[in-house]
Amino acid sequence: MTAGVGWFGVRDIPVVHIEEVCARLAGRFGREVAGWCAELPALLDAVAGQWQLRLGQAWSVGGTSVVLPCWTDGGEQLVLKLTPELPIAADEAAALQGWAASPHAVLLHDADLERGALLLERVQPGTRLADEPDPWPLEDVAPMLSDLRQPVVLAIDSGLPDLRHRVEFVFELTRGRLRRHPAAARRVPSALVAEARLAACALADDGPVRLVHGDLHPGNVLRGGPGRGVVAIDPRPCLGDPAFDAVDWVLASGGGEAAVQNRIDRLAGYLDELDADRVWAWCKGLAVVVAVSLLSRRADDQVGRELLGIAAG
Repeated sequence: MTAGVGWFGVRDIPVVHIEEVCARLAGRFGREVAGWCAELPALLDAVAGQWQLRLGQAWSVGGTSVVLPCWTDGGEQLVLKLTPELPIAADEAAALQGWAASPHAVLLHDADLERGALLLERVQPGTRLADEPDPWPLEDVAPMLSDLRQPVVLAIDSGLPDLRHRVEFVFELTRGRLRRHPAAARRVPSALVAEARLAACALADDGPVRLVHGDLHPGNVLRGGPGRGVVAIDPRPCLGDPAFDAVDWVLASGGGEAAVQNRIDRLAGYLDELDADRVWAWCKGLAVVVAVSLLSRRADDQVGRELLGIAAG
């Protein structure tokens, strides 16, 4: 990287550490991502020059992108996001353009889809709900869930996949986690995963069709400050049943069927248009996906074990 707009602060400190980026992205894209990583300094310099940005130290977050804080010449604080898989950037841009009028979706300032680059609003204060010490109340996220499920106008050539594609993808991720984590695999019958996959695919092929975030969980929702509420980031958008986006919010605290049904009923009290029966059906179909994610990190995770019970019930 040249010593210019691609550097911020001390000129001898790079904004990205190539080895860290390669290690992080290889889990999703494989070893071939090393070629893209090698070209990343030049790509950052080109994008920073194009949009006249000063770049800060990259954040070590996510498995599909490189994300950096940045500043315009006028001092506006933004976020630069780049991915080696161009359709990921194109899909995210299409969804954020559809949600441009919503205060509960991060604002897309600009995009260079030939480079897989997105220039995004920097949400303030920007605390992830997943990082908060206290549990987030459902009433905090209900306005976001309600707003994002409203009909939107998408570009005719948006090319967004359908929800079935997203469901198949998350179950493939689940199978990969089980291969890499034998301790979790010993707790999760393969037949249970297969049955859940069939049930979730059947739901994806039925029901209403709206713009779906596709990865809406507490790690992808930020505090937006007074008057704005919470803000969704990092969509993996698709077209299908918006009840899909409610699942993580009613499963996250675990408990048995009664506890999850109670949270669904509470959420339905905030969202008149929410189909509680479909949310429960999605919870049954996707509980094993969330459980495997938790058990892969800690084989005796209590919430993970409780969700397996829901999946098998």
